Amino acid sequence: MPCSKESALELLLSAHRAGRLAHAHLFTGSPGCGKGWLAEHLAAEILGCEARSVLAHPDAHFVQPESKSRRIVIDQIRSLELMVRRKPLVARAKVVILHDADRLQPAAANAFLKTLEEPPEQSVLLLTSQLPEAILETVLSRCVETSLRGGDSGPGEEGGRVIEALAACLLAPGGPTVGGAFQFVRKFQEILSAIRTRVSDEYGATLKQESARYKNATGGTDWLEEREEQLKALAESTALRERERLLGAMLYAFGGALRAASGGDPGHPVCAKLAESFPPSELFARIDALQVMRRRLAMNVNEPLALEAGMLEIALGGHRSRA
Repeated sequence: MPCSKESALELLLSAHRAGRLAHAHLFTGSPGCGKGWLAEHLAAEILGCEARSVLAHPDAHFVQPESKSRRIVIDQIRSLELMVRRKPLVARAKVVILHDADRLQPAAANAFLKTLEEPPEQSVLLLTSQLPEAILETVLSRCVETSLRGGDSGPGEEGGRVIEALAACLLAPGGPTVGGAFQFVRKFQEILSAIRTRVSDEYGATLKQESARYKNATGGTDWLEEREEQLKALAESTALRERERLLGAMLYAFGGALRAASGGDPGHPVCAKLAESFPPSELFARIDALQVMRRRLAMNVNEPLALEAGMLEIALGGHRSRA
């Protein structure tokens, strides 16, 4: 039965302190349920540090889908194997956090299976996924799964700004226009650009901190170069996940409008206004256009062009455009 992230952490911490923690765990649940939070807090207990310091810990290793393919490829797993088979640098154990395990390519999944079957000593593998049914069965069978309840589905601060910009476009006097759609695209890209800058700065600061603390202790620059590439990939992947979160805020807005149209709680003032302005058929048409745009972006097409085309379809869906 799904549980809260806090309850799951309490049980896992008890197992760790009693020496009964399994070598591989899989945390599953919908976006926002706290899978990453749980992995980082459990890793902090294992490594003997604070959760906020896990990312910078030399005995913590991270794997996420690569920025272009949005898949975890075999080269990432081979690199991971080399790192986890080394002795811990400062802690008593090493921790691997592998996000979006359902994005493992078949060859990468088979290679990772060998690590699960013959785990390195003093290592714990923590996987997360919102689509566990897409994970190789042999990988699933070697992990202890913890299912988490859905978390707060609200849009958050930046998502709220996207919703307000969407409202300015769709609820403008006279209805949506091509010009309004392009203004929305610019606002969306402005919010996304600020997020990318923040993410890049955060990972850059992490690398600088690690370099100062551990460069001399590693005996050469190979480790530092590997870590730099790893953090660069993590920054790119995190930025893509943030882009998806902003698109999810738009889906939240249309979903809230549909709830309001059915007499339910809209969840946001904009959602109620959308429900008053558009019939359900047009809301569904815009949701379809949004999903098409998300699929295009997942295929790594040109992002600015995909956003412009997609936002035009979303803004003008069901309406005759007015320039």
